[in-house]
Amino acid sequence: MDTGYSFGDSSRAGRRLALLARVFDAPSRAFPREAGLPGRELAVDLGCGPGFTTHLVSEVLASERTVGLDASEAFVAAARRSASRALDFAVHDVTRPLPTAPADLIYARLLVSHLPDPAGAIDVWARALRPGGRLLLDEVEWIRSEGEIFRRYLALVEALLSDRGQCLYVGPRLDPAVEATGRRRVTSRVRIHPVDARDAATLFSLNLAELRQNDAMRDHIAAADLADLEAGLAALCGAHGPEIRWGLRQVALEE
Repeated sequence: MDTGYSFGDSSRAGRRLALLARVFDAPSRAFPREAGLPGRELAVDLGCGPGFTTHLVSEVLASERTVGLDASEAFVAAARRSASRALDFAVHDVTRPLPTAPADLIYARLLVSHLPDPAGAIDVWARALRPGGRLLLDEVEWIRSEGEIFRRYLALVEALLSDRGQCLYVGPRLDPAVEATGRRRVTSRVRIHPVDARDAATLFSLNLAELRQNDAMRDHIAAADLADLEAGLAALCGAHGPEIRWGLRQVALEE
């Protein structure tokens, strides 16, 4: 099944998401805490993967019930192995109307960048909120580093995602997309998050191993250059490297 997620749903992709959950835990927890949230009966986590963000949302909100939705059967199966009475998971294409009851909160982290129609998806999600409910969007505004290896990797991924109608740096598109739906934007800010170069290199290495299976790869990078990029990232996985920072666009809208 093609989930539309460029970084795959293999066990290796799951390990990458586990590392990503650790690396971005602080900014991801801070966002819902600061969003002035409504009731806590039902929260929905979109593109939940193996369930890391679903657990985070449930813990931060202390919601009575939290549902994680993802198009990947493999990821949902992994998420269900860690489910509790307050957590539920289902396979679902999140660009279609959601199968849940109207929610108090819907959360999506690093998901919109993989969708070709951000405004359309946001409208679908907002319709799944109860009146006064909040939709929280947490996406990449920019990634900055002076490290040559990091910059080469990011340029390659940006091009590969663009081939699929997706956008690595989708953050600047969120405010216009929200405005296009006619909903009220409660807050919009860029939170700057520095990441240890070793963690960034590991994340990128795992991604690159998945992206290697993309037939479009050969259109963007020669085999020798790809091998050099892989070797450069591998070297940075175990050594102090160049500074790298994420700018995370965090937008909350109200239905």
